[in-house]
Amino acid sequence: MDKPLISVIIPVYNVSDYLDRCLKSVVEQTYINLEIILVDDGSTDGGSEKCDCWAGIDSRIKVIHKSNGGLSDARNCGLNICNGEYVAFIDSDDCVLIRYVENLYKAIEKSGCNLSISSYSIFFNEQDLGSMQNETNAVDDKEIETVSSSECLKRMLYTRGTDVNAWGKLYKKSLFDGIRFPVGKLYEDIPVSYKIVDKCKNVAVIPNKDYLYFQRPDSIQNSKFKVAKLDAVEHMRELLYFVKERYPEVLKAANCRYFSVLCNVLFQINDKNYDSIKKELWYEVKKYRKGILHDSEARKKAKYAALISYFGYDFLKFVYSKTQYRGRKK
Repeated sequence: MDKPLISVIIPVYNVSDYLDRCLKSVVEQTYINLEIILVDDGSTDGGSEKCDCWAGIDSRIKVIHKSNGGLSDARNCGLNICNGEYVAFIDSDDCVLIRYVENLYKAIEKSGCNLSISSYSIFFNEQDLGSMQNETNAVDDKEIETVSSSECLKRMLYTRGTDVNAWGKLYKKSLFDGIRFPVGKLYEDIPVSYKIVDKCKNVAVIPNKDYLYFQRPDSIQNSKFKVAKLDAVEHMRELLYFVKERYPEVLKAANCRYFSVLCNVLFQINDKNYDSIKKELWYEVKKYRKGILHDSEARKKAKYAALISYFGYDFLKFVYSKTQYRGRKK
C-alpha cells in the first residue's frame, strides 16, 4: 500500500548560512513521499536564490516567494496550499535525522492517532551536531506510547520529552481546520499547540530525538528585551484560562510553565523604561512561587527559581543570569 503524502513546511527568512544543512536533511529522509514547501518570507540574504536552486534539484520542493510577514504568516501560507494528508514543520536553521518523518508516521500508523510527537536535541555548534547525527535509529513498536490529550498537555507543559513547539510533531492536516498561527505575535507555537492537542483523543509519543534544534545566539530567545516578548506571557495566561476550564487536572503543570515564562521574560529586562513591566512580572513571580515549591512534579529549575526568589529580585536575577543560556544577549 502506498504511503500517504506528507507536507513538510519550512519557513525561510535570512538564514542562508544554515539553509543548505536543513534542506539536505529533509531531502534525504527515508520517508520519500514528501511535499516540501519552502516559504521564502522576503529573505534578503540570498536565501531566496537558494530555495530556487534546491527546487531545481528535487522535484518534491515547491517554493513560495512572499513579502515578509513573520513566522506565523509563513507557516499559514504553507498550510493554505499544502496537499499532504499529514503535515510537519521544520525551522530552516534546524535540521532533522534521516528517519524523522518515517518514525513520526510509523507512530501514527501503529497507534491510529492523528498526532505524533518525538523528542529533540539542542545543539549550539557544528561540533555538537556531528555527534548527534549518528543517532539514526528506527523507532521500535514497543517504544510507541499512546497517551491521552490531558497527559500530552502535562508533558508539554513540564517539558518532559516534548514541548509546545510546532516542530517535532506530525499532524493530520485536518487538525488545522479552523486553526492558524497568530500573525504578528512572537512565541506563536504556544496558542496553537494546546488547541491542536485538545482536538485529539489520544496522541502517539516516541522517545527518538530526531529533531535537532539549533540555539542561535541571535535568536528571538537570545535577543534583548522588547515589549513584543510579552506575547509569551499573554499566550500563557490564555493557556492557563483554557486549562482551568477544560483540563483542571493539569493546572499545576500550566502554573509551572507560566512561572518559567515569567522568569524568562522578566530577567531579560535591563532598561529602566520598562520598570512598570518588571514590577508587574515580579509580582506574578511572587504570586506563583509558593505553588511551584509545593508541586512535587515541577521542574527542578522552576523549583530552584521559586526558592531563590524569596531572597529577592536582585539575587534571583544574578543566579538566573549565570545559569540560563537564553536571554543572555544584552
